[in-house]
Amino acid sequence: MRHLHLLLAVVTTQACENPFAYSYIAETLKPGEREFEQFITGRFGKDLGSGYDARYRGFDLRTELEFGITPVDQVALEIDQTYLDSADREGLRFRGISVEYMRMLAHPDENPWGHALYVETGYSQASKHDGHLRERYTLEAKYLLQHNFGPDSNWVYVANLGAETMHTAGGEDAFELFVTQGIAYQLNAEWTIGLEAVAASEWVEGADFEASSILAGPCVNYRQEDFSLALTVLAQVTGAPANKGDLNVEEFSPYEARLVVAYEF
Repeated sequence: MRHLHLLLAVVTTQACENPFAYSYIAETLKPGEREFEQFITGRFGKDLGSGYDARYRGFDLRTELEFGITPVDQVALEIDQTYLDSADREGLRFRGISVEYMRMLAHPDENPWGHALYVETGYSQASKHDGHLRERYTLEAKYLLQHNFGPDSNWVYVANLGAETMHTAGGEDAFELFVTQGIAYQLNAEWTIGLEAVAASEWVEGADFEASSILAGPCVNYRQEDFSLALTVLAQVTGAPANKGDLNVEEFSPYEARLVVAYEF
């Protein structure tokens, strides 16, 4: 009986838990439910020169409040800030705000594959890379996939396929394609471990290739009732155009880590 209770706890937790820090699951909040999420993303080791002037640490702070509207629809409000410690700038800067909408098309517990659509529109007034002021408007769309491997499995796989357009007032317009993937195994009702990967390519002014990268690394999730922590640590595997071995350390950081603190209420 004890093993049956543990299995039920694991399955129940798995049905509503996102073990990943970069990837979204295909499930939405139930009507009337809300979730507060604080994202802290650290970016380390970008190439800005040599010696002391090359130091770079960036921390992106994203505060998000999600609302369940219907059994398949949810919306969210997001506020972004960035803390930079570099040769050019040190301190916290407000970056912008965005609004998100997500619609679940198929529930992963009721179908072999769960899938959903995600749309986000936003405005930012400062660059997260160097903190300089500029006005940018963004529109992002993602197709979310989730596979739970059956009711008796502790495995979950997700994939997010996305595109983002960026219009900068008085500057270059940009277009980005990206894919995130994650696979995780739930050890018990509290702990989940796994792997996550992020690949992105960016073009400017329509067709001019700018840069691309692939990052991958481990993830771990802890959950206690309505509170959860998710941590993913990524290292750049390859980048183009390469400027340090096989890596691109001008447009992308060689190392990233993201912590997500979430509370449902």
